[in-house]
Amino acid sequence: MGKPFNGELTKLSETIRWAEMQDVSRLAQFLFVENKRVPLVCIGSGGSLSACHYAVQLYQRYNGVLAQAMTPLQLMYAGRDVIRNSKLLFLSASGKNKDILNAIKYGVQYNETCMMSLTLRKNNPTEKLLERYPKVLRWCEDIPSGKDGFLATNSLIATFTLLCKASVDSKSAVIYPIFQEPKSITAKLNLNHIHNFMVLYGAAGEPVAWDIESKLTEAALGSTLLSDYRNFGHGRHHWFAKCKENSCIIALISQVERDLASKTIKGLPSDVQVICIETDLDMPYASIDLLLQAFYFVNDLGYTRGIDPGRPGVPSYGRLLYNLNYYRLTHHLLPNEKIIDVAVRRKLGASVARKTTLWKYYSDACKCFVQRLNRGKYKTIVFDYDGTLSAKDHTSRYQDGLCNEIRYALQRLLEGGVEIRVATGRGRSVGSSLMNSFDKKYWHQIMVGYYNGACLLTLGEEKNLEEWKNKPLDNELKLLEDELRHRLPEQCIRYKLEERSWQLSIEGDMTSEESQIVYDICREIIWDKQLKGIRAWRSSHSMDIVVSHEVSKLLVIEDPDHTLCIGDYGSMDGNDYELLTSCASLSVDKVSKKADCCWNLAPSGVYGLDATLYYLSRLIISDGVINCKFTI
Repeated sequence: MGKPFNGELTKLSETIRWAEMQDVSRLAQFLFVENKRVPLVCIGSGGSLSACHYAVQLYQRYNGVLAQAMTPLQLMYAGRDVIRNSKLLFLSASGKNKDILNAIKYGVQYNETCMMSLTLRKNNPTEKLLERYPKVLRWCEDIPSGKDGFLATNSLIATFTLLCKASVDSKSAVIYPIFQEPKSITAKLNLNHIHNFMVLYGAAGEPVAWDIESKLTEAALGSTLLSDYRNFGHGRHHWFAKCKENSCIIALISQVERDLASKTIKGLPSDVQVICIETDLDMPYASIDLLLQAFYFVNDLGYTRGIDPGRPGVPSYGRLLYNLNYYRLTHHLLPNEKIIDVAVRRKLGASVARKTTLWKYYSDACKCFVQRLNRGKYKTIVFDYDGTLSAKDHTSRYQDGLCNEIRYALQRLLEGGVEIRVATGRGRSVGSSLMNSFDKKYWHQIMVGYYNGACLLTLGEEKNLEEWKNKPLDNELKLLEDELRHRLPEQCIRYKLEERSWQLSIEGDMTSEESQIVYDICREIIWDKQLKGIRAWRSSHSMDIVVSHEVSKLLVIEDPDHTLCIGDYGSMDGNDYELLTSCASLSVDKVSKKADCCWNLAPSGVYGLDATLYYLSRLIISDGVINCKFTI
């Protein structure tokens, strides 16, 4: 089993060049643009775990947010709330081991933030699994070096390079200096009697330390302990007072900790053997340089031991352990969660403990809400558009029609005689999408409240939008627009303003952090200038400043007692907040703290389009009337 390790090393240069030429824009967007203030958990097994540590290092360095590398089992032990509230990145070269597949299944079940998978072999089991879950982002290409031998080599350097490129510049071709085989660092050392290795690391060395531990252990080349340079000073050094005869130190050194490493090594007795693996490169390239040198150290150590690290021989019980079907032994760690508990957690947040008076109050309120919802008879259903009927990404929002799953579900409502209304902050593009999705005979059953309900039109009457748009911009909106340009010049953040009579829309190529800055400044302007007639709403893709007495999604509702409302941004700053104050209102994402409305009753891990489809599957239509059949 495996391949000659030395042969694997000859392909490293080609692998790095291949990885440098890949398009990693989706990976860069996931890690360093969208939701970059959300903690990251990176999950991998075996050799991939060291790549997880590198991803964590990059995420913390460039986003300033804590991240954690975990094995799939550690992810299960971490619990539902960690899975639910973190970004999850799954790394697996082959995409086929049972551990990573189980971890992904739990992620799909519970995560409500965002997830991504990175694999290096097309048509692998992970890819096939995720075809059923389009909300999980994927990066998958065939690595030219093919399958690794027993130890992760080319797949690992490829993953490091892809992550590095995503962090530096996803459009840059060459990110790593011309690769040269490093000189032997063990030539002057007698490693025959060395069986214990203490790996010391600093800023760039931690991912490489984990890889050295993995390779030396998996190939039975030696036992390994890991420590950063200062934790070594807290008792770890005592090992060499008792066992130095068969032990040595591997010091991973980059420019950042060079002085610290030098002082630490000089403080040791002169007869303690030290192997220095050094780089003059800065982060994030330093980790790649150290990793390559570590590969050659492992090769030299294997030669000394008479063991080929690429095919060390695997005992039969090793295969049994690798293929152990552990799911039935561990599934109790994450038992299925009742929908009522998920709904209350969404209302209160993860910090509120169960078995408290507050939890009981909201649980009772949720039960009352569902009972009232199920007793109601609804003739009209009102939807938000972006994030509810279409996905949040730019491509989905501006498609010439709804996706098939949503279109078929809404078609069933129309055929049953139900009236559909759509409340959106956008204009004509939403009407065009709906007209392209349904036969003209149904258009009279569909009304659209454009510009957050300010202009309500039956589908097909979009020509009347032009007259409405030509009205002059409200005076307070104009004042806010001028003040925003003054306080935040557009060259600082790439936002753009669109005037729409009673609404000022702010969009642009902004990160979530930049969008938050613009929103906060708008709120400050409203307060500072005492602009009492306008309010600031946020949506999944933009924000709208509106004249409050003229613009409201509630204007789309004619008969509140017989109208069911579904939106995605029901929190107080969201543009669906007012819509979801209706007595029969459901959110597919964010919720308000109101106990009598705006509940998210979708199962854990289900949100956005999937939650909308879940709600629609719980509706029974008869003679133009909707009855709800929700269970919690």
